[in-house]
Amino acid sequence: MRRLRQGTASPNFRTRRLGRSDAVVAEKAVRAFKGSSRSAVSLQQFLANPANYLLIADAEGDVGGFLMAYRLNRADREASQMFVYEIGVAMPWRGQGLASTLVEEIKALARAEGMFEVFVLTSRDNERARRLYARTGGLVEDDAAVLFVYPLEADATA
Repeated sequence: MRRLRQGTASPNFRTRRLGRSDAVVAEKAVRAFKGSSRSAVSLQQFLANPANYLLIADAEGDVGGFLMAYRLNRADREASQMFVYEIGVAMPWRGQGLASTLVEEIKALARAEGMFEVFVLTSRDNERARRLYARTGGLVEDDAAVLFVYPLEADATA
C-alpha cells in the first residue's frame, strides 16, 4: 500500500496493473469512470493483450482512479513507447496524489520494459492535466499540436 500525501487524513491506497483475471474489477472501474463497459469476456481479451495497460488506484476498497495506456511499437526504433490515453480520478479522491501515483507507476512499468519514452496528449485549456503532467516530469514537446479524429462508426457523429 502506498500512503497518500504526508500530513493528510487520507486513507491508504495501492496501484496495480490489471490482468486477464481482473476482468470483473476492470468492468467495475470502466463502468464507474466511463458510464458503460465492455463485457467481462471482452475485457479479459483486452487485459490479456500485453500492449494494453489498465492501472487502478484502489482506495478503501473502491477504485479511486484509473489510467489506460498502450505500448506502441515503432518501425524506426527497437524500443517501444508508452501512450497514456486517459487518466481519471473519482471526485472524493481528487487532489490527494492518486493521479500522480498512477503516472509514476506507468513510467516505472515503461522503464522496466525498456521503452524509450512515455507520452500523453491533452488540450491547452485542461490546466489540471497540464499541472499533473508537469509535476510528474512531463515536458511540453509541441504546444501547437492539433488533434484530428476520424470517426468510423455510423453513429459516431450523431
